[in-house]
Amino acid sequence: MLFGGAGSRFSFGVFLRPVTEEFEWSRASMAGALAVAGLATGALRPVAGMLVDRYDPKRVVAIGVLIGGLALAGMSTVQQLWHLYALFVIMGIGFTLASPAATAKIVGAWFTRRRALAMSIAGTGSAAGETALVPVAALAVVFIGWREGYLILAGVLVFFTLPLMLLFLKSRPDPGQHADDPDGFAEPGKSENYESSSDPNVGMSFGQACRTGLFWRLTLGFFI
Repeated sequence: MLFGGAGSRFSFGVFLRPVTEEFEWSRASMAGALAVAGLATGALRPVAGMLVDRYDPKRVVAIGVLIGGLALAGMSTVQQLWHLYALFVIMGIGFTLASPAATAKIVGAWFTRRRALAMSIAGTGSAAGETALVPVAALAVVFIGWREGYLILAGVLVFFTLPLMLLFLKSRPDPGQHADDPDGFAEPGKSENYESSSDPNVGMSFGQACRTGLFWRLTLGFFI
């Protein structure tokens, strides 16, 4: 999910020159669409977190991937500047729902003692997507056109990423599964029960987090 989402989202620069040259738009006007989408993403990120807390994270993520994929496909039909702005905002909404916030929720439900390792491995999907899909988009733009490039990125999300997620991604273990050993392995002599700590809802409340310095340092860093 992070592979397809990040690879598509960060391919913006590949399309900047061909799109602006075809329509004779300024680069600033097109970059403005990305800025608006970024503001929408920032404002909606807490909403995405609330949704994955309240509903099945897999469903929330799947809806986000589908919205992002359809918006990318819609980019291949752009004719007016306002089309670009509207589709970028829709794309931002989709990728916000399929954000690392949902990843953290899912990984946290499956891993306890190796949770940090699992989250870091999952996070490499973003970097891998940027490394792989941005060059693919660039080759598509050069050899077949920017509209087709957007269709290829949309296809990666809708016909590759989404089916794999629906088939293999599971939001949380079944009741009793890995109850004493959430990470799927046991150490000799260990008898601790990890059931409570394997629940990602157990821990600090939002209000408690707001009273810690770490929360505000992270918030400030991401805000910048």
